[in-house]
Amino acid sequence: MLTSFFGKSKPINFVIFGAVIFLGYVFGALVLVEKALTFSQLAIDFFFILWSVYAIMLLDFIVRKNNLTYKNTYTVLLFTCFLVTLPVIFLDRNILFANVFLLMAFRRLVSLSSEKNIEKKILDASLWITVAALFYFWSILFFILLFFAIIQKPDTNHRYFIIPFIGFVAILMLATSFHLLIDDSFAWLTQWIKPISFDFSTYNTMSIIIPAAIMATFLIWSLPFRLLKIASLSKKEKPNAILLLVTLVVCGFIALFSPIKTGAELFFVLAPLSVIVANYIENIQEARFKEGLLWLVVIVPIALLFI
Repeated sequence: MLTSFFGKSKPINFVIFGAVIFLGYVFGALVLVEKALTFSQLAIDFFFILWSVYAIMLLDFIVRKNNLTYKNTYTVLLFTCFLVTLPVIFLDRNILFANVFLLMAFRRLVSLSSEKNIEKKILDASLWITVAALFYFWSILFFILLFFAIIQKPDTNHRYFIIPFIGFVAILMLATSFHLLIDDSFAWLTQWIKPISFDFSTYNTMSIIIPAAIMATFLIWSLPFRLLKIASLSKKEKPNAILLLVTLVVCGFIALFSPIKTGAELFFVLAPLSVIVANYIENIQEARFKEGLLWLVVIVPIALLFI
């Protein structure tokens, strides 16, 4: 039932995803907030619900536009369910902002396989990465992915390696000017760089360790299939398939370098993880096994509400 329903991209699917985000935010995140809700707070919460919905729509656009999977909504289903299993993500607004800006950068990176507007795409990606880093410093590691995407191009030009620095400096100058006007100080630069923490004590809670374990299981199960499939891909498809794997690794380090481990940092790996798992699921020949995996993804966030 789920395989046939989400096996096609239909508007009703995104209405359902939006409703799931809303319910996950209300019953998962708001119960963690101890402060009384005011009208202004509700308005902010509504904005971040819309922001989260925008994230899933942006991810779907990237996947469809670049043929990262077949024409289905498995990726968005996985992304939505994984997100709702970790409602603590909704409470970390900086991570929510950073992830969407990184998705915008990733959109430009995967489109580098086309030969159109290469310089513009590289500049756009560098701008979005730097904006993301303003909210979450270690998003700056995404520049590794940008340079990797440039190196992958067969006709790489030395100008391409200069453009990212221009984008970075441009945003940095704007941010510095803003803080000079508001705070009359350069102090934000010393506060911007965050230390790395390896304190994973927060992961001892059931509400975080169970979703993390399930995501890790899906990754371990589907990653070998993805690696083996790369060899059979066409010359045109192979660069983005490799780029996706590198994205997963980079996003893993972005999450690992989080200065405070709350579980929200796992949001960084959800997008590449969802694409890889969706690619595995859509290639499963056994219908009952495929259906069972999708039901597992759907049931887990519901079950975690009662833990």
